[in-house]
Amino acid sequence: MIVTNIKNKYEHASKVLQKKRERLISGFLNRKDPFFLEHNARILDDYFRESFERSEVGPMMGINKNPYAIFATGGYGREEQCIHSDVDLLFLFEKNVPDKTEDLIQEVIYPLWDIGLDVGHATRSIKECVSLSGKDPEVLTSVLDARFICGVSLLYSELMEQIRKKIIIKRSDKIINRLIESNLQRHDRFGDSTNLLEPNIKEGQGGLRDYHTMLWIGRIKYNIRQPRDLEYYGCLSHSEFRIFKEALSFIWNVRNRLHYIAGRRCDQLYFEYQTELANALNLRKQNGLQPVERFLSKLHSRMEIVKQQYLMFIGEQVYTKKSKLSKKLNTQTQINGFAKINNIEVKMGMLNFVSSEAILNSPDLLITIFEESARLQVPLSSEAKRQLKEYDYRID
Repeated sequence: MIVTNIKNKYEHASKVLQKKRERLISGFLNRKDPFFLEHNARILDDYFRESFERSEVGPMMGINKNPYAIFATGGYGREEQCIHSDVDLLFLFEKNVPDKTEDLIQEVIYPLWDIGLDVGHATRSIKECVSLSGKDPEVLTSVLDARFICGVSLLYSELMEQIRKKIIIKRSDKIINRLIESNLQRHDRFGDSTNLLEPNIKEGQGGLRDYHTMLWIGRIKYNIRQPRDLEYYGCLSHSEFRIFKEALSFIWNVRNRLHYIAGRRCDQLYFEYQTELANALNLRKQNGLQPVERFLSKLHSRMEIVKQQYLMFIGEQVYTKKSKLSKKLNTQTQINGFAKINNIEVKMGMLNFVSSEAILNSPDLLITIFEESARLQVPLSSEAKRQLKEYDYRID
């Protein structure tokens, strides 16, 4: 009976949400909403806040004695809510999870299931959440992505303070290495999406998970809260961040349209969807290339940007001489220590120019560094790549 009453009470709110989503999706498909991901997350926020305010179960749970809050996690927490992405939630309690929690979940979540949304949830106390985060990297990354929606806001700062104090500060290197190891395994499984005919735009190399891993590492090392902070903390230059952001925007656009065409959550770009996607992006035959060929070329080039930026980020932020991970990152030739080759140095497994002045005095270094990279099988550092762009006018 309680389930029936709850569903009847919240049917109106869920229908309003459904209509908002339909309008939002329509605007996206007609290229009228460049901020679809954020707006899709925010209309969900509105629903949960309204549900919290109108809740019949919440007041019976003794929120003053055992405060609780609802957090968005995963892609929803990052405000990257695609058309058919899961809606991931965390119901967090200061102390113990009360018996009434199941009624609260029915009150809030059941109406969303009725309109076809995939809603996942976890219910934990702060103590349980910290304990699980220390044992399971997936739980930890979901907490790193967490965003407060409604309830007692102080629980968010309390949770994050304990996560940083009890887990991140003590084991940051170990956690980061585990994240990179997991990414390497994922690349082995899904392949290099920058050249596959049916790439996985989320899990493959050059996909969105590479970007997410950069965010998680940034949050662990610098406590960043938004992607723009990657530039603020010097992980990316202004130009790199702009190019990176444009590449991600294209991939997000493709992913949302893929969801819409498939009618479900789908990240594998199967052949059957590619022609319709090319048409949806208004691509026409050009220079002898069919629309599908142009589409794949554009997608591969954007994923290559993500791939290269990820590899540079990992090389600069994670590499250590004693790290086992470094042996996998430099798969061919190991360069230990420090070496100089005609104003080019090998340091921390990557090639760098000794100085900007050296480039001005010997512009041929702009070519030599590629020769040495090929000879030694050592990648260029991100700083070297920045200098190449800055001084390319020296090449005549």
